[in-house]
Amino acid sequence: MTSTRINSQRTLARNPIQPYAPPGDECLDYNKILWPLDRSRVVLLVHDMQNYWVDLYVDRAPLVNNVNALVAAFRGARLPVFFCRGERAKSRFERGLGLTVWGDGLNAAHVTDHDCEIIAALAPRSDEYVIHKPRHSAFFETEFEPTLRKMHRDQVVICGVFAHHGVMVTCMDGYMRNFQMTMAADALGDYSEAEHRMALQWVAQMCGSVSTTRRVVDSLE
Repeated sequence: MTSTRINSQRTLARNPIQPYAPPGDECLDYNKILWPLDRSRVVLLVHDMQNYWVDLYVDRAPLVNNVNALVAAFRGARLPVFFCRGERAKSRFERGLGLTVWGDGLNAAHVTDHDCEIIAALAPRSDEYVIHKPRHSAFFETEFEPTLRKMHRDQVVICGVFAHHGVMVTCMDGYMRNFQMTMAADALGDYSEAEHRMALQWVAQMCGSVSTTRRVVDSLE
């Protein structure tokens, strides 16, 4: 019997992420549908903007500035802001196949409590929601969906990292639960421009829509 051998280059090693050109209005052409945002239905989800991940960026300013602009706009409009963050597994068994495909991740010995915290520039307020998620999707085994149902909100604008990883998975998971998911294209980060744009195109064609920070902010006004 031949054993399975996985040779992954993405074991969450701390390789610096070099700057690349962020997407702009041209990404709107990817859309099959563009959800019109409704202030009575929409929330913001800031995905995994933790020190461990954001520190990978050689130049974090473009990403952090655009995410900050969205957070400020939602706060200014008195609309709900959610943050999600990856958590350490309680055991290697709980990490499941993630251990094989991605390695120890946040369970690695060198990872500190500070690494797991959301970056100071985006610190959640006491009246905002922080989702502690065990897997890639912010919906999987968390309180996110029931909280949205109680609030009667079914539109989610998502920003943060990484576009082709947890963000894309969250968009598909939300779609399957009948939430209208919108990626804020230039308020997302990824390992590379190619992976970033692949995620935008895939979500726009399969399960959601793609917009920009400026357009989302304008829609709230």
